[in-house]
Amino acid sequence: MKRSLNLLLIITLLTISVVVNAQTAPADSSNLKAYAGSYTFASSSHIQKYTITVEKGDLFGEADNYGKNKLVKQAKADTYQSTSSYGSMITFVRDTTTKAIMSLSIAAQGTELTAKKDNS
Repeated sequence: MKRSLNLLLIITLLTISVVVNAQTAPADSSNLKAYAGSYTFASSSHIQKYTITVEKGDLFGEADNYGKNKLVKQAKADTYQSTSSYGSMITFVRDTTTKAIMSLSIAAQGTELTAKKDNS
């Protein structure tokens, strides 16, 4: 009886461990690929293009040719913070029907810019 209870306790703890690890595991690279691509800002913007890439399971963003910065996942869905000195917040916008990424907005230093995802 005591042995059965110990076995049940071990199985329960292992199950909890697996569930917790699944919930806190880093994002799957294949899921991140939905964000990847180039995004174009309005012609009047001081940034023309923002490029999102996936490298070794992490998301990176680069404004024009100013260098890549890692994007860190935030609690809010489709929201990432740049590790750049500006600490920009990048929020991806999805189509309500298809759930495909359509655009992104970048908020930094009190300014918010929006860019449309290029079809490539």
